[in-house]
Amino acid sequence: MQRRDFLGVSLSLAGALAIRATHGQPLPSNRAAVVIGVDKAGDFPTLKAARSGARSMAAFLTAEGFDVKLLVDDPNPVKAADIKAVVKTFVELGTLDQLVIYFAGHGFVNSSSAEIWMLSGAPDDADEAVSLTESRALAHRSGITNVVFISDACRSIADSVRTASVRGQIVFPNKSPRANVVPDVDQFLATRIGDPAWEVAVRASRTDSEGIYTACFLEAFKSPYSTMVEMVDGKPVIPNRRLRHYLEAEVPKRAQAASITLNQLPDAEICSDEPTYIGHVASAQRSAGAGPAPTLSDVAATAVGAPIGGGTPQGPAASVESLATRSGFNGARNTIIEARGLPAKVSARSGFAVSGQRVVAVTAKPEVKIEFVSSSDAVAPSALVEITDLKGMRAASVALRFADGSGTVIAVLDEYIGNIVVDDGRVTNVSYVPSRQSPMRGMYESEAKRLDQLHATVATAARFGVFRIEGPKAVRDSAAAQMADRIRMLKGIDPTLGIYAAYAYADAGLFEKARSVRGYMRGDLGVDIFDVAMLSGELSGKPPEGPRGAYPFCPMLSQGFALLRVNDVRLAESIVAARDHLRPSLWTTFDKDGMQIVEKALRDGRVA
Repeated sequence: MQRRDFLGVSLSLAGALAIRATHGQPLPSNRAAVVIGVDKAGDFPTLKAARSGARSMAAFLTAEGFDVKLLVDDPNPVKAADIKAVVKTFVELGTLDQLVIYFAGHGFVNSSSAEIWMLSGAPDDADEAVSLTESRALAHRSGITNVVFISDACRSIADSVRTASVRGQIVFPNKSPRANVVPDVDQFLATRIGDPAWEVAVRASRTDSEGIYTACFLEAFKSPYSTMVEMVDGKPVIPNRRLRHYLEAEVPKRAQAASITLNQLPDAEICSDEPTYIGHVASAQRSAGAGPAPTLSDVAATAVGAPIGGGTPQGPAASVESLATRSGFNGARNTIIEARGLPAKVSARSGFAVSGQRVVAVTAKPEVKIEFVSSSDAVAPSALVEITDLKGMRAASVALRFADGSGTVIAVLDEYIGNIVVDDGRVTNVSYVPSRQSPMRGMYESEAKRLDQLHATVATAARFGVFRIEGPKAVRDSAAAQMADRIRMLKGIDPTLGIYAAYAYADAGLFEKARSVRGYMRGDLGVDIFDVAMLSGELSGKPPEGPRGAYPFCPMLSQGFALLRVNDVRLAESIVAARDHLRPSLWTTFDKDGMQIVEKALRDGRVA
């Protein structure tokens, strides 16, 4: 028994946020697949089933009529350039309706919250890897009706600077979107963020092994639930949408059958509509079995009160609530809610309240005047930071250093108090409330309870990786509208709700909606927030040095660092090196060395 990673298992901290168009099923002659299997990545443990799993997947897809390019590390290593060349060839055909990208091997989530697939030369060569996060983003521009990513790899959190520095390459070309083609991008992942994917011995063999996820994925087409099958042109197929609950049920079962100690819960984001499918049914159907159990996506959708993360919640309300408690979702949300009273202690026009850590230094450009005080309470450390003079500016960048040497970079906003929650040396939540001098203070006080609940739920869903919108085009549009209605009324009171919404829209390919978030936030605040400006395209191609009108000078959510490249946004040279010192966290958190870099850049006036 072996796990498909080389890292310690960590808590899921980053949320990647999702949304896409209804199309007919592509003809077999217009389907292609790139199938990758890497048993040996650098000096990490050799796997036993990545290469063989890739060969099994390639055989299945070939039988389904796909033009398959198989890349395995036998006898030669798998290189990023080879994958890029194959994908580029397929994309540039301009005739594909469906492209499947499959990977089996070592994987992890780096400190920028990017999903990384390790190739033969990694991690010594930081480029010999694939950035799934960025490749998926560019797949939206591919002009291919349906792009499907299948990943049988771990999603553990990077546990060293060496691995965290591996950013990989984007395997899709950076093309201008084809007119009238909005790709549906589906994603099937072997496990949840922070967890391993397992491979086990095949029962009938003394030497062979199989990846649990790949085996279950292929088994779905051999012996599906009766409710999964749809007839297309007189033949039984399994639409991509109907694979989700099968995998959610069968992958944990297969893991438990191999060993009672194994736990593997898959994840999926499916945006194609029925009857889009990968394969036909090969044998008799099994009975439908019990109804689908609730997932964390269902917990988030129920708590937010909008169909995020997969649409209508599955399972009884009691089961959803039980999962919310068992998973730690409710506990994480309550921690955020409990910190809501601290900002009231800041009497200045602008500032921050920090809970969970003492603040030992605050750095901004020289003309910004700051005072701060930290509590000496060892059990519940906290700090209050007052910006006593912003020199008439609407915003500025501020670096807060905590007692353990780590810290964050955040935007100070005129007439707002930022509320920062730090847990285990990582910033887990940021919110803003209008200060006492703000004309919006009265509105905040009348909406405080509802706002605090909504923000805590959205932030927790993002932390657990399930704040996303998916489904067929009509469903996504409806869900996006509902989420906008929920957030729009309150975004002027708490700008971070707009930040979360912008990430959700951009991740889903709803770029017009991301741009609309930028418009109304700039109208409310008088300035741009870096993350929202980046996602809306406002910062694309602009020189990194000098004022850009966006605050702070880098993303506030750590996942924003993983999206700089695909959005053609560069950081100022004076802070580029700080990226290698990010700690895994939902909100940007630098280690001691990273903080020294950003503090020096601020003091020297090299960033605004």
